Amino acid sequence: MTVLAKDVRLRGLPSPAAIPGSVELEIEVSGTVVRDRVAAARPDLIATPHPEGFRVRWRKHPHWGCLTLVAGIEDDAIVLTPTALRLGRWTRRPPKRIRPIVLPLPDLPKGLRLNGIRPAEDELALTIAADEWPGRLARIPLPDLLTWLTTAAMTLTLPGFGSRSLP
Repeated sequence: MTVLAKDVRLRGLPSPAAIPGSVELEIEVSGTVVRDRVAAARPDLIATPHPEGFRVRWRKHPHWGCLTLVAGIEDDAIVLTPTALRLGRWTRRPPKRIRPIVLPLPDLPKGLRLNGIRPAEDELALTIAADEWPGRLARIPLPDLLTWLTTAAMTLTLPGFGSRSLP
């Protein structure tokens, strides 16, 4: 996980603090979690994150070839859109009957929004912006919030947050 704070201001006494103008989190989701989520949406496919996008093979006929998908964000879901079909040595545009795969995401707490997605070798990097960090999210200790987000990224589900409540 990577945390990038921008426009950080230091506050002195009586209680010293570093107050960022905005915070961006990058969380890596393992390929296993992504494969499980795609399998739940489309049991006939096996998807693997790849630097070019996603490589998808048919579960019953993995030797036929693969489909390349590009990941995008629409509302509260990751949408995997087909861009190329590789059969043997041939690469073609996919037929229109091959529909995009939609992976719904859990609702993020107020003040956090998913604003980027980047496939890599057997992982998916999600970029989450925390625009309201100095406000409502500042009441949650940073280590607790990072632990919560890491758990959410590892499973692509929302874990409980214990006794603290998210804004």
